[in-house]
Amino acid sequence: MATTTHSSGARAPVLIATAITLGLLGAAGAQAQAGSSVQLFGLMDIGVQALKASGTDTRYLVNSDGNTSSRFGVRGTEDLGGGLKVGFWLESAVSVDDGTSGATSTNNKDSVSGGLTWGRRATVQVSGPWGELRLGRDYVPSFGNLTTSMHPFGTNGVGSSGIMFYPVPANGTTARTNVRASNSIGYFTPSGVNGFYGHAMLALGEQGAGPTRKDGQLTGVRIGWRNEALNTSAAISKTRYATGDYTQSNVGMSYKWGPARLMALWGRNEVGITRTTATMLGTQWEVWPQGELRFAYTWLKARNVASDATHIAIGYVHDLSKRTALYTNLAKVDNKGRGTRFNVGLATTQPGGDSGGFEAGVRHSF
Repeated sequence: MATTTHSSGARAPVLIATAITLGLLGAAGAQAQAGSSVQLFGLMDIGVQALKASGTDTRYLVNSDGNTSSRFGVRGTEDLGGGLKVGFWLESAVSVDDGTSGATSTNNKDSVSGGLTWGRRATVQVSGPWGELRLGRDYVPSFGNLTTSMHPFGTNGVGSSGIMFYPVPANGTTARTNVRASNSIGYFTPSGVNGFYGHAMLALGEQGAGPTRKDGQLTGVRIGWRNEALNTSAAISKTRYATGDYTQSNVGMSYKWGPARLMALWGRNEVGITRTTATMLGTQWEVWPQGELRFAYTWLKARNVASDATHIAIGYVHDLSKRTALYTNLAKVDNKGRGTRFNVGLATTQPGGDSGGFEAGVRHSF
């Protein structure tokens, strides 16, 4: 009995020390876990469309992305202390109507599709008081002004800014960098520096040696300023192609005036010796707390490619909750002269013809 009693007493300090150690390790693990996070996220947008163009029959579709681009992704951050953070972001496009994914480009020149791609965004980023550095596939600087920050409809649906503000292929050049670029190194200025913000990018085409070694290489920059009422910025991106360089430049402004946000956007796409220049005036008007009316009118001037055209769109978004909304859009494109290039989803078969569309759908984020 004495031996047993002596042994238990000897073990007691050890057990206490072990318990304290395990407690400290558990607390340290909990603190480390609290400093990092991984999140699954996504958005599903689906609706119905009716499209009609000169010389064609009406076409009815179940279609994705009438209000916002559908997506699925995973992202995470880790707090390294001292204001330094590291994170990752993987995001894939999703076509809700048929379950397919989106396309990407490995060299900013050729398009790759089929199977799951992380073509919307695939980056690792490091951020601190000095700003943020990103590497991977990401939005180019000149795309920022084509979103709902400067255009009432952003790049979705029959009212999309992309109808007039995206480039027209010409002389063998089909630009792949008007929205995103692969193999990029991007820098974002810290937020809240007297209202100023900026984004600079270098993206590599990663071609082999020879005269076309810089095919697909993009350089771009965006600089802006904003406060509670006004947001304005200018951007330019240039991609080198052996068949003719592509330059995208634009200037946007958004001003909050009572319940309305007034918007103006100017953009130019140059592909080799060709050029299209578009100007838009529009608004997002909060008609009541859950409802927003959208309107945009755009006119385009073309040189050495396509033709002049106009685009008018009106839409309404009704929030059912913070994550779910209903929407409807109506739009029409008129090609001038003998043009047939521009449309809202269904191309005209008649020179100088028009293209119109109506859509209604639901958007849900998670």
